[in-house]
Amino acid sequence: VFGGDKDHVARPEDKKNFTLLLAELRKQLDARGKADHKQFILTIAAPATGLQRIELDQIHRYLDFINLMTYDFAGEWSERTGFNAALFPVPDHPEQVSASASVEAYLAGGVPRAKIVLGVPF
Repeated sequence: VFGGDKDHVARPEDKKNFTLLLAELRKQLDARGKADHKQFILTIAAPATGLQRIELDQIHRYLDFINLMTYDFAGEWSERTGFNAALFPVPDHPEQVSASASVEAYLAGGVPRAKIVLGVPF
């Protein structure tokens, strides 16, 4: 967990706690689904960066899909002009985030390809 309000406090244990939260949500949804003869899905809107704060190799076990937010890569907050949602890295600025690099990072982190949903601007 990171970003947001300046008074927001990010703690080292937030990384594991997020995984535990998803595990408990999955457990409760499965129990409710069994009782109601329904299947409930669990998804998250996930960041394209800051992945060191997420246990990618763990969270995908509890999620049906991960909606990867591959937009808002550049804007008025940026030091230089850039693409809002670059599909591939810009050759002149390889440090800029891209959808391709984000997907590859999730795959490298252990997330199955079939669980990644690419979020794009419209």
